[in-house]
Amino acid sequence: MVLAAAVAGTLVGHLLGARLQTRGYRLDAEAQRPRRIPGWAVALVLGPVWAALAWRFGPAAHWALLPALLCFTAVAVALVWVDLDVHRLPEGLTLPAFPILFVQLGLAAWAGADWGLLLRSVVGAVALGAIALALALLAAALRSGFGLGDVVLCGLVGLVTGAVGWWHPLVALYSAFLLGGAYALVHVVVLRRSGREAVPFGPFLVAGSVLTLFVDVPPLL
Repeated sequence: MVLAAAVAGTLVGHLLGARLQTRGYRLDAEAQRPRRIPGWAVALVLGPVWAALAWRFGPAAHWALLPALLCFTAVAVALVWVDLDVHRLPEGLTLPAFPILFVQLGLAAWAGADWGLLLRSVVGAVALGAIALALALLAAALRSGFGLGDVVLCGLVGLVTGAVGWWHPLVALYSAFLLGGAYALVHVVVLRRSGREAVPFGPFLVAGSVLTLFVDVPPLL
């Protein structure tokens, strides 16, 4: 199953990368931006990630959850591509993912007779979305780069990571800030580049959420 997931992830990544390579998501003002990311990078990332998820959630009790996680990571990789390219998280990707993932998580809850899974997902989405909205309002006051696209993505991350555990959404957000801080430190101190350069938060949030899926967080911190 791990091998099958790796092959499927590579194939889906190839198709997704070819689609993203057309840059159809760009606005008119973004049309002339240089193309920095090759299409094969999507397959290179998605294949191993899908294989790792199949290995992590391979026990019979968790098979029903796997489709939602695979779907989320495919959307997440596409969002990282777009955010790195044009510093936007398009609602055309994030908003349709909510009902799709909610249905998949509902099926997982039904198949495993674990309706607490769906409750955790909803609470995680609302809680992380509310925290992100407060951060976005604070960022707007400080003229920082945390925007509404990041708020919507936080809700999506809370929905998926909440299915794994109550504390996973908060760990995902905390991990994202740790990764972002580490990048900023290397960027300014080691590479000696300007700290004023705009850095998208979406890739760190996606990386933090995927890493959190592989962590066993205790029920109480």
